[in-house]
This record gives sequence, C-alpha cells and structure tokens, in this order.
Amino acid sequence: MENMQRHFHELDELGYTTLEDLLTSNQVEEAIVALEEVYESEKNVVSLHEPKTKRTFNFTSRAEISRQIIQIPRLVACMEYPLESDYILSDMEARSPMKGVSSQGLHRDGGTFIPNPSYNVHSILPLAAQPMFALSEFTANKGPTRFVPGSHISNIDPTDVTPEEKYLFTCQPGTVLICDNRLVHGDGTNTTDEIRYSVQGFCCRKYIKPFCDHTRSIP
Repeated sequence: MENMQRHFHELDELGYTTLEDLLTSNQVEEAIVALEEVYESEKNVVSLHEPKTKRTFNFTSRAEISRQIIQIPRLVACMEYPLESDYILSDMEARSPMKGVSSQGLHRDGGTFIPNPSYNVHSILPLAAQPMFALSEFTANKGPTRFVPGSHISNIDPTDVTPEEKYLFTCQPGTVLICDNRLVHGDGTNTTDEIRYSVQGFCCRKYIKPFCDHTRSIP
C-alpha cells in the first residue's frame, strides 16, 4: 500500500483528499450496471425526492460490488485516520444527476460547523467522513462537486462563499474523493446529455447510530 501520509495531511489541512485510480475499469463498469438495475427497480420511489436525478440508498444491501469497494485498504486507511479504527459504515447511497438538474446549494453534511478543540482533535472530530466514488468522468459541465478547501475548520457560512473560494472537482472514472463531513460542498448543474454516475459512502464514529442496519439488510 502506498505511503498514506500525504492523504492524511490533506485531510487535516484541506478537509479532503483524492485517491486516483482506486477502482479498476471492471469495478467501475460493474458498479454502473448494478446502479442501473437498482434505479430501474426503484424509479417510482426515491428519485421523486429530487427530479432529474436517479437515486438509491442502502446500496450495500443491493450489490456485492458496493461491499467490495468500501473495503479497499487505501480507502479504509483514509477513514480510520480521522474516525479511528472502530468507525462504522452508516450507509452507501448514489445520486446520479441527469441533464437539467439544478445545482445544490452549498452545505455541510451533519449540520452546523463544529470547531476543532485545542487538544487531540482526532479523538473527537470529525464525527463522520465520506468517500465519493466517481464512476463517470467528472467534467465542468456534468455538475461536478464544488467545495471550499479548508472549510472543515473555518466557520464560514455557506451562503457567504465567493466564486473564487470554490474548488471544482473534476476527475477520471475510478477516482475517489474523501471528505471531512464538515467541508462546505454541493453538486453543480449537469448541462450534458449524459448521466453522471457516482456512489457515496457515509462513515461515522462507533457511537453514532448508522442510517442502515447492515446486519439485517445485507444477504
């Protein structure tokens, strides 16, 4: 496994890091096929929550590929660093924006900003961290994620973010973006005719109740 210190440093200083080429082309293809099967079976349910998107939740119970990719050692190391080794998987979900979907407002997952304490921050914060698996190429016109580097430790109001402060996350399929859940972020507008596929994990500390009961839902 590669030296992970650079990724750990970026998580501390920037609130995010990227693992390029984490997934193979076969894993990317298998995940997209699995997603489309789920989307088709649930098209009259969860996608109504946000028109012009395809969505699903508890992907771990629906596809073996999801259970494989969330356990890749390099990814696990990036989860253990901010959340400690006894972290748990709360959920894996997917949001695939189609043409014309509106951009999300900038926000923090988990609510209001929580500042780092002056001592042993990793024993307390963050409460959660998220890996996002890019299954499509993320380009500027496909509605890629926008975020504000360093906002995980800055009490900036998402509504006050200037265009210059936003970073546009573009990448190739197979890349994984890992974020502190306090990072200010939001997806953009997809103006292409292509669906932008991705899967998001949500990992949290052991004392936080997960979204899904994996012991009952996974075959």
